[in-house]
Amino acid sequence: MDTAKDARLLVMEDALRRINEIVGNRRLKLHVDYSKLTASLQQAGSLIYEIKYAYVPAPKVAELEATQKIVETIADFRSVLEEAIKTSGYKPSTVNESLGLTEVFYTFRIVEGLIQKLQEYDDEPAYAVDIIAVELSQVQPIPDSKNLTECRCTDGSRIWKIITNIQGLNAGIKLACAILPPVEMMGVVSEAMFLGGDPLPDDTELGFLKSPPTSVLDQARAQVLQITKRMT
Repeated sequence: MDTAKDARLLVMEDALRRINEIVGNRRLKLHVDYSKLTASLQQAGSLIYEIKYAYVPAPKVAELEATQKIVETIADFRSVLEEAIKTSGYKPSTVNESLGLTEVFYTFRIVEGLIQKLQEYDDEPAYAVDIIAVELSQVQPIPDSKNLTECRCTDGSRIWKIITNIQGLNAGIKLACAILPPVEMMGVVSEAMFLGGDPLPDDTELGFLKSPPTSVLDQARAQVLQITKRMT
């Protein structure tokens, strides 16, 4: 197995680079030990190469001590961050802070899901990110934008904010989306991306989309490959 080109590992590497940049530049105005977090993240980063060049089947990569250590390091980071947020009542005061915080939680999700993806999924690039079904609960145009819409959606466990240029969306429909690196558009942070505007069947279960349509997989793959190109 050419682990150096495995999309699951490259997406994880990209996510860790993002969180390193956020911590290194102290983009979150939280009272935490940034030097300790930086050292911890650097240790995790040094283990990436051990994983990428292991050249063993994906389930074996999941069992590597280096893989386990990266997941544990990010879990510890999450505990520190969530405690700091809870203690201080922190809320981002700028769009840049909101984007940084969203990127951090995106990284948590990518790393926390890595072992399962290595054990249970094949090397289809689309599955390097989470593909989920959501139901739109609120749709509103973004002021001063010609064609962007802010959508509030639920996957059955949390609310997602997604900015899209897809027209004709209404509350109540279900769509597929990919949890990708967040982006800022017109002063609003988008936490995911719709994979086309074709509604899913009404009886689709919210959350992880177990059997995504081919068109959905194709779009997710294209987005993942954009990420992996930056990492190779």
